[in-house]
Amino acid sequence: MRIVVVDPDTMVGKLLRFVLGQAGYDNVVLARNSAEAVPAVAGRETDAVLMEVDLPDGDGFQLCKGLRERRYHGPIIFVSQRRETKDKVRAFKNGADDYIVEPFDPAELVARVEAVTRRYKQADQQALGTLLRVGDAELSIAELTFRSSGRPPVLLTPTEMRILECLMRNSQVTISRETLIERTWGYEFVGESNRVDVYIRRLREKIEREPGRPEYIHTIRGIGYVFRAPARAGVFPLPDSLKGPHSDSLASSAAFAS
Repeated sequence: MRIVVVDPDTMVGKLLRFVLGQAGYDNVVLARNSAEAVPAVAGRETDAVLMEVDLPDGDGFQLCKGLRERRYHGPIIFVSQRRETKDKVRAFKNGADDYIVEPFDPAELVARVEAVTRRYKQADQQALGTLLRVGDAELSIAELTFRSSGRPPVLLTPTEMRILECLMRNSQVTISRETLIERTWGYEFVGESNRVDVYIRRLREKIEREPGRPEYIHTIRGIGYVFRAPARAGVFPLPDSLKGPHSDSLASSAAFAS
């Protein structure tokens, strides 16, 4: 298993390589900045990336976003001295899967790396050929894309895909935040309770025509979220020749059936 550690502090990088090596990860590559990290990750098969926020040629948030744009779909975990919630939220917004604050417990770090990589492997095994459709919405798990009528496909991060998959597989059913956490991050999840809300906002910005007035992902206050396709997906206007005194009820029935 190949892991890339991005940290300008040589001692921290060596410590992470030692901790991971003791856990059986014998192929740990060190990079000191973004310039070294991009070819190290994108140029070869990489199973996971651990990175610091503060880098000499930018920051880890930009690097994380850049790797996702280059279609790196593996786990990205921040390991940083920054501990403020705003930094953690920004990391997740840019595509991170986890955030560990230094100083860290070696056993916990290894456990969280294993938990994230295990979820990715399970998702990869389930993804091949999987296509979900709800109304006019289509989620390609293998391609990490979401499509809806009249709009180009949108590229999702693996974490966004898992949340959306859970919602779409249970269309019309309200899914609690706790269930989304369990399905997305697993029982081992340790983190901020608002992480789900951050990802829901990101998904709405990507898939909704008007994120402030969502058509697909709806909030059920105090409970969680539900995925519903817009009524337009199954409604077709009746020809004038077929319209009669009950045409409105027929249209309503068609909308309900969708």
